[in-house]
Amino acid sequence: MLRTFRPARRNTAKNFASALALAIGLAGGSVVATAVAPAAVTAQDYSRDFVEAYQPVAEVVNAEGGDIASVAGQFDALEALAETADDKFALGNLILSAGNKTSTQAWQRRGLEIQLASGKVPAETIPQFQWFVGNIAFNMQDYAEAREAMLAARAAGWSENDPVGLIAETYYQQDDIAGGVRFIEVEVDRARSAGQQVPAQWLLRGLVAAYDMDMLDEAVRMGLLLVELHPSETHWMNALQVVNALAEVDESVQLDILRLMRTTNSLTQGQEYIRYIAAADARIMSNELNGLVADALREGHFEADDPYYIDLRSTIDGRMSGDREEAPSMVAEARADTTGESAMLAGDVLLSLSDWAGAEEMYLMGAEKGGVDTNLALLRAGMMQARQGKGDAAVATLAQVTGPRELPAKFWTAYARTL
Repeated sequence: MLRTFRPARRNTAKNFASALALAIGLAGGSVVATAVAPAAVTAQDYSRDFVEAYQPVAEVVNAEGGDIASVAGQFDALEALAETADDKFALGNLILSAGNKTSTQAWQRRGLEIQLASGKVPAETIPQFQWFVGNIAFNMQDYAEAREAMLAARAAGWSENDPVGLIAETYYQQDDIAGGVRFIEVEVDRARSAGQQVPAQWLLRGLVAAYDMDMLDEAVRMGLLLVELHPSETHWMNALQVVNALAEVDESVQLDILRLMRTTNSLTQGQEYIRYIAAADARIMSNELNGLVADALREGHFEADDPYYIDLRSTIDGRMSGDREEAPSMVAEARADTTGESAMLAGDVLLSLSDWAGAEEMYLMGAEKGGVDTNLALLRAGMMQARQGKGDAAVATLAQVTGPRELPAKFWTAYARTL
């Protein structure tokens, strides 16, 4: 299941963070000022006690090859002495520089946070500082704090390095899949309203997160957005395989999911073919299963000498011609019947024969006459409309489906919208 695209749960976050990570070590260069030199300190608004304590520590930190570990224990004392905004900004810069030189994330984060709190960070660079803080917090697995900082950066205008994807990841890493999916949905609406492209990775990651935690509703929501916005065969396979794996529905409901998988070339596993065959029933849907079984054999899911395959092939071969011959009389019987039961049977046979228009007529007749599962009749009528390329009609028909069959109806609707 999804082995070709689903990343490992925790490694995903690390890889994703690495791909998006800003070079925090460069923060000591063009983006964030390096540690303030003592000469500059004495020329600005600094408190006397702070300057006296700061200067010897700064000399060690700024020295080439300075023993930073020997003075790191004085950072807390310096922070207690920092009274003015310039004190705090200088201290933050010093600790940041120490963190950059030693690749100590805790110091980098602390330095940036002290600088932000000082109020001396230029307004145009505040979003970048906040984004750095969020990245470091993420790498330190402080996901709630990372999210808070990155959301602040985004609200202040930061848009580089896919902030949406990494913010969503903070939810997933806390196993708050529902929160992450809600966040992505809001961002999708925002992007679409602005006429912007929605990255498929946002939706794929949400789909995987939902799958990992067995959350069907969230998987459905991410899957539908994925196939609506990026309707490739691979994405149909990703979405439908996840939904088919998580959905606990009866065979009749699953059958119409599997039919859509076949329609979108998403059937890839032997068990999917076997479930399809069991749900469709070769004694009724022989012509439909004839092609399916041939596909399964060609793809290597069946062996020609397998007793199961031989028995199945015999049943199909024995029914195909009879079903074709009986179809016209079944349609006539359906038209004469006072209920929709005969129409539903005729619709199934015509579906099996790939007579999409005839099957549509029968299913709509079944829904109109009543005495049948109306949701089933409307679902399959909509499916047949979609198979004919009648996208708008299919969407309207499928919108009437409720109950358990609403699940396949949603994905058939997404398919109809691509026509």
